Amino acid sequence: MTVATIDVGKLFELVWASMVAGAVVAACFSLIIIGVTRAADCRQNRRSGSATAYAALSAVATVVFLGIAVFAISIIATK
Repeated sequence: MTVATIDVGKLFELVWASMVAGAVVAACFSLIIIGVTRAADCRQNRRSGSATAYAALSAVATVVFLGIAVFAISIIATK
């Protein structure tokens, strides 16, 4: 029977990294939704400057979200 040793430092690193990654992904997706809905609302109220700002927020959040997804898939593929 083999006895497995657990590296507590690596386990703690896995836990905090996954919590941070989950929070960042959730925040990015939330910014996408907020940007799209507020941009549509501003366009209805004829506030084009605010609509452009919210659309830009949504676009940047989408790029970050997709970048995180591509990075995660590349990490999974190399392991």
